[in-house]
Amino acid sequence: MLKKILPIVSAFVLGFGLVSTACSKKPIVIEQEYKPFYNYYVLGDSFEKEVEAKFHEALAEKQNAIIYIDNQMQNNMSFTFFNQDNLEEINKRKQNESLPSNYDLLSQREKEALDNDLNKIIKTSQIEKTILNSMSHKLTFYETILKFKNDEFWFKGISYDFNNIDFGYLSLDKENLNYIANISFDLVFNYQYTDIDENLIKNKYKEEIVITITNQDSIIEDLKFLTNDLRKNLIKDRFEWAWFDAYDLRIYDYAEIFSLSNSDFENIFRFDKFEKSFINYILKNNPNTETTNKSYKFAFKNDERFKNFKSIDKIENFNPDQSKKYGAKQLILNDTYESDNKFNTDLFKSIFGELINDDQIILENKLVKGNKEIYKFLSEEYLNWLNEFQTRFAQNLGINSDSVVNYGEITLDNFCLYFEEFNYYHPVNPISYYTAISVNNLNDSYLREEELENKKMPLKVEEDPIFKAIYQNTINAVKIFQEDYGTKKITWNLLSDSKQLISLKNLTNYSNLKNFSSISDVNAELSLLNQNFNTLGKSERDYFLNKTNSSSFHFEFNNSEELENIPIIEMNNNQIIFKKFKDQASYISVDFNLSFLNLNFVIKSDKFYWFERTLIESI
Repeated sequence: MLKKILPIVSAFVLGFGLVSTACSKKPIVIEQEYKPFYNYYVLGDSFEKEVEAKFHEALAEKQNAIIYIDNQMQNNMSFTFFNQDNLEEINKRKQNESLPSNYDLLSQREKEALDNDLNKIIKTSQIEKTILNSMSHKLTFYETILKFKNDEFWFKGISYDFNNIDFGYLSLDKENLNYIANISFDLVFNYQYTDIDENLIKNKYKEEIVITITNQDSIIEDLKFLTNDLRKNLIKDRFEWAWFDAYDLRIYDYAEIFSLSNSDFENIFRFDKFEKSFINYILKNNPNTETTNKSYKFAFKNDERFKNFKSIDKIENFNPDQSKKYGAKQLILNDTYESDNKFNTDLFKSIFGELINDDQIILENKLVKGNKEIYKFLSEEYLNWLNEFQTRFAQNLGINSDSVVNYGEITLDNFCLYFEEFNYYHPVNPISYYTAISVNNLNDSYLREEELENKKMPLKVEEDPIFKAIYQNTINAVKIFQEDYGTKKITWNLLSDSKQLISLKNLTNYSNLKNFSSISDVNAELSLLNQNFNTLGKSERDYFLNKTNSSSFHFEFNNSEELENIPIIEMNNNQIIFKKFKDQASYISVDFNLSFLNLNFVIKSDKFYWFERTLIESI
């Protein structure tokens, strides 16, 4: 797919004539507008992830004030929709009428009453205030994309989506004195920001909720335990089904551990052993278990017990909170014969030329073939990334694990209160809990309940399965990058001898793109962020990220120091030619981020800047 839309250089060069690179010709001063596409993308992508995480956390914190309505709450808030008579009547209509949507069961007056009652609940819960407070300290970081008169205008409030609304009602006795009812729909969080062209981007984040209405206090107390205590305690209590490693998930290519999806978990939760373990945990830890004469029990409605997995954080080598280069490692390329320069040059060639994969390396105590440059770079850096991640994990969850490499949240499906006398399943608000993922947790000090001071020493690189996962993910990603971008072997030894810095092959012509006129256009295309990146470009970028098991990708030419002081280029005869810097003399850099390679190659050979130089040539 990428080969159809990715061919980079050919698209840049259409419509331009050949430019001489003869020594006698001085560089031409060219005015080019610079647009930092990637920086805006990083800010926008980071903002979306951050605010949606804040929405989710705020709902988890406030849900017990939103999803449970007892008699006292009904009386105090003067509900007109959430009362027994009304809910019973609506349920009767549902049984007797066949309509395309359950929302059509409601009269206009009932629809307005539903909105009014929900608005009262949302206001009383103060969830919107919680959201605004949680983001207040980060607004300065996002000020470039939040160009509003009021800092709070990014958040446009909470609304409701009733497209999939459903109702339930059960009378618990013949006199219909005691009852339990429910209503499920999507809660919608609305927000906005501006893109690089100051267009307003309006987004929505949805979460399904189930509101329970009953006059039975014991039921409410049971449900509050499920939607409050379980989320953090399952993982802290070492619940078997909250700790997974590659073996549990049947993942044999460790690279996949960084890009888990629902399909990796679905079959696990079908085992009856999970249901038994989960319900036993609830019965053991629920403080209301001793209540006698319960007319219900906890149960799953069917064996579709898993809803989704959402990754929250994992080991990575990219930090959007770090300005300019996002935590990239700076590597100098020059014409010296120093060992550092040779290594940096060989690493550059491994990424943008030919990936030599026949070196002898050791992974998990086995001698295998690989790439020694990538192996060396990763081995010198990976413990920093691992320690940073596991420190964040400990700060967020209070767990000192030395095996976890990825953590997220499992949301269960079809979990209910089952009233056996009536064969009735009352749906519970989607139950979620934190989960940890590792590549080998057999000796994890937290799971073995060892004291912190007795934690085992880190394994050596050649022994560590975590390093193997990082290496495999990186090599796989580079292979895919080179295949999709069509990199060609680099033959130059010294930068000053090179005709071109990067060569690309197997490129097709796409004549529909003729308007590339600056380094901004080149950089946007190289990072799969073309002018249509909100539609086609973004989907192709996501496709590429999924293939490479990566959460970020970056490939562009820049200034080695300042993002704003960018190089001037021309595109001619299948070449992207370096001309000069916009404002002042400086060094050009090739910024590249994929998997665990977050690198800033700085070209510091003075000879490289004597004449016009070809940055990319299409073969």
